[in-house]
Amino acid sequence: MPLSRRALILAAGVAVLVIASAIGAFFLLGRRAVQPQIATLVFAEFGPGADHIFTAPATDPARRTQVMTIEHADGWGISAAPRAARDLVAFQVLPPTARGQADTPAELWILDVRAKTKRLLASDADLRVAPVLSPDGTSVLYRSSTAGGTQAIVRVDVSAGSRRVVHTVDTTFGVFPIGIGADSAVLFASLGLGGTDIYRLADGKPPALLRHASDQIARDWRLSPDGRLLSYLAPEIHAERVVHRAHVIDVASGTPQATIESAPPQPAEQYSPVWTPDSRAITVGREPLLDSRAGTITLALDGKPARALAAPERGFDAPLAWSADGGYLAATTFSGASSAEPGTESIVVLSLNGGRYVVSGSGEITVLGWVAGLGG
Repeated sequence: MPLSRRALILAAGVAVLVIASAIGAFFLLGRRAVQPQIATLVFAEFGPGADHIFTAPATDPARRTQVMTIEHADGWGISAAPRAARDLVAFQVLPPTARGQADTPAELWILDVRAKTKRLLASDADLRVAPVLSPDGTSVLYRSSTAGGTQAIVRVDVSAGSRRVVHTVDTTFGVFPIGIGADSAVLFASLGLGGTDIYRLADGKPPALLRHASDQIARDWRLSPDGRLLSYLAPEIHAERVVHRAHVIDVASGTPQATIESAPPQPAEQYSPVWTPDSRAITVGREPLLDSRAGTITLALDGKPARALAAPERGFDAPLAWSADGGYLAATTFSGASSAEPGTESIVVLSLNGGRYVVSGSGEITVLGWVAGLGG
């Protein structure tokens, strides 16, 4: 029996709705497929005999997923590179059977967070000096030390697992790996009676002095993601106070970046400079000199106005690492008035819109870096 006109219209309407729904679903799925995934924090929670490594979305650190458990000598947690590269984290650890002393040679491992696998790279690392992972994840620098006072900087090819000693020195002070520049030259700092010097080491050449960083002890070295610039803290005298302030130099020439060195002139301490992902600015913590609290501030190399993130209710924040998309900053927050009186501390994630998300656990939390889109 033939369908009525009304039935045909209804049938046609249903067909149109079905097609429209299908098209809408297609575009919605397409949209969802291309939407950027929220940055994922990677962190370790200390335990007496083992550290537990987790991932969690930036805005919900409590929704965490365990990646791996790292067993270690009783009371000795892992020492990790200050930032991750791609999905990789480099860390050092005293194995469970090792003698629990700071000068005991440690193992150096590379962890693939996404694959949840780890691989041993070396067994002679100095636990007192954190390793450094190159921004592209292809190389790791670490320090090896002997009881006789010999210190070596070793470069590891992550893919091949091969190791090469790039610098050796007999010293009672110390050499510290900084990073690998854009031209593949190794950068390291050397402490001595004259203060702190920065050296540049190209393949096949002796170390070249890049810059005398300070007559005292400079610290908190961070190479920019593009490998062209180096930031660090050095002590200065301001208004009869010794304070640490951020400096930035060009890796190729050692030339200072004046826009950073002349950053806000008030004699306040600056803490833990870290680079923004685009290598155009550094973010530093600040001493709450004239207030009970102070948030981080981002200082642009091109002289644009400084940008501040939300401050804690009391105390100050020390930056740790930006997520690759530049949307979130992991930081240590302190309740006290200065580094001399830091008070209690905890780990937080700061967002550009003013959010502050606490990373809590049953043991001490160590931030290992960021990866893209793993979540909890």
